Amino acid sequence: MNNISTEQLEQKIETGEEIIDTYFAPNTTRIGKIYETIERRKQVIQKNLELPESMIREINQIANELNISSDAVIKMMLRRNLSEHYLAQKTSFKK
Repeated sequence: MNNISTEQLEQKIETGEEIIDTYFAPNTTRIGKIYETIERRKQVIQKNLELPESMIREINQIANELNISSDAVIKMMLRRNLSEHYLAQKTSFKK
């Protein structure tokens, strides 16, 4: 594999030069390989979720602060609360 700077590589791409075989080792790149989607990501469930407008504004504000999508904020908060719920269930059964 040849060493080349990012700038040089970008110049070659812009001129239309084929760079894959020259600058990338086939055993380290994923080009042309099809990877199976993990089972967790296959189970995409979409539901219409109705939220008060004030809550949507709060979610959008958090999303802007974190520089992520509002969907990601919802998933993050939901995951955290589900984890807390299961943890609380475990500790209540121990008593």
